[in-house]
Amino acid sequence: MVQINRRDFAKGAMGLFGWGMFAGGFGGCSLLSRRTGPNLVFGAISDIHIRLARKDGKNTFAGAEKFRETLEWFRDQGVDGVTISGDLAECGFVEELEEVGRVWRSVFPDDKAPDGRHVERLFVYGNHDWEGFNYGSAGKKMFGDDFKSHTIRADLAAAWKKAFGEEYSPVWRKEVKGYTFVGAHWIADHCRSRNEIGVPQTPEWFKENGKTIDPSKPFFYLQHPPPKNTCHGPHLWGSDDGRLTETLSQYRNAIAITGHSHASLTMERAIWQGSFTAIDVGSLSYTGGECGDLFPYWRENDNSGEKAAADNAKKIMRRLYTRDGHQGLLVRVYDDCIVFARRDFGSMSRLAEDWVVPLPAKDPMPFSFESRVGGSVAPQFPAGAALAARIATGKNRGGGNVKSEDRRVLEVTIPVANRPGAGRVVDYAVEISGKDGGIDRKFAFAEGYHRSPESKVANTPLVFLVDADLLASKGDLLIKVVPRNGFGVAGEALGCRLPAIDEKPKNGQKGSDPSI
Repeated sequence: MVQINRRDFAKGAMGLFGWGMFAGGFGGCSLLSRRTGPNLVFGAISDIHIRLARKDGKNTFAGAEKFRETLEWFRDQGVDGVTISGDLAECGFVEELEEVGRVWRSVFPDDKAPDGRHVERLFVYGNHDWEGFNYGSAGKKMFGDDFKSHTIRADLAAAWKKAFGEEYSPVWRKEVKGYTFVGAHWIADHCRSRNEIGVPQTPEWFKENGKTIDPSKPFFYLQHPPPKNTCHGPHLWGSDDGRLTETLSQYRNAIAITGHSHASLTMERAIWQGSFTAIDVGSLSYTGGECGDLFPYWRENDNSGEKAAADNAKKIMRRLYTRDGHQGLLVRVYDDCIVFARRDFGSMSRLAEDWVVPLPAKDPMPFSFESRVGGSVAPQFPAGAALAARIATGKNRGGGNVKSEDRRVLEVTIPVANRPGAGRVVDYAVEISGKDGGIDRKFAFAEGYHRSPESKVANTPLVFLVDADLLASKGDLLIKVVPRNGFGVAGEALGCRLPAIDEKPKNGQKGSDPSI
């Protein structure tokens, strides 16, 4: 079991206050409980998406090595179990599910750690496990007309037993060191991206079994889609149809741990408290870039927009690269608090400051959005930082009826808002106003917002690009940029001026004046 000494705890506490991510302090989580060791430790991941490929007659599995590295790290932290909130297999093939089992057994043979300690498998199916063979006709492309015999869907119970050696149940319950875990598998057709109905069996299970759960302890519930109108708010891609929210609202001690959205755990809205607690655990395979978790939810470097495809075709910036996002949690349960440590499994380092949730749950709930917005710390540009702006040439993305062609581009280089002691930057709001009239407001994700704050990519300036000829702003331009945290709280602005844009820009046209 992992022990935390007083020095480590004090160091973590300073980090919490320095980043300002936990409004309301430690909520009664005492030094004594932290120092004497946790009652329960488990790893929490989702969306591992193990993918079958064939080369030279041999099967290979993308994502398997990252999964193995993550399990090995969990093992070394002394975990009592590991949760996976769905999408074990990318294409829903039995071969992919079997690889999940093989990797697990290579790290935890017979479900045991090297010291003989039992480590519980706490896994559920997601939509890819249920119907991934339909996405892009993956089943036919891999196996031809005989693809159905290779799918998990052909026999959910047989596939589960073959991969993990245990009986399958649409809803399962396991007790780990005195704490209850309940998991519900995805068993309904068609991922819809909004109002998901993939897990319809939960309300009936809780109606029949809910009273048998100890109300004096937290319990953990797993399913693939996040509960509607909880973590990340109402705009989240992939949230369910609300039945989980309604069901768990009867259980103050419930903690839902879900996946599906691939939204980043660096977003402070990834944890929510109201009538219960909900956490969207992100993804071990890759971070999504269009999750709708910070309004407005369209940005120049994502794939969302007010008019979706039409807007994206006109964008100059490509979608921000987030395939390197490999995220998860290490969870430690104490008598009077739960510590959720956010991890970057791409660099095997700290992703963001720990969330410390006090026990028992009671009002005011410290991780409600309302409790934290006002106390959250805004990101700030470091002293001496300056914008640089110019007119350049580039191509729009194109698509549909919009051609990709040479365009005149307003290019703004934005330094990283990483002043020590300030909050974490998630995106930038860019305001462009014209001396002769017109104003434009644009948004863009910060480079590396989904990675460890110590990573190189998270400390890389953003080159912001928009089509100059589509701007409403006319004449000399005043450009202002503000950094925002995961709640949309803005830091101080940087500004610069740019002379009026010539209709036919000349080589060496004057750039920005960073004097403001």
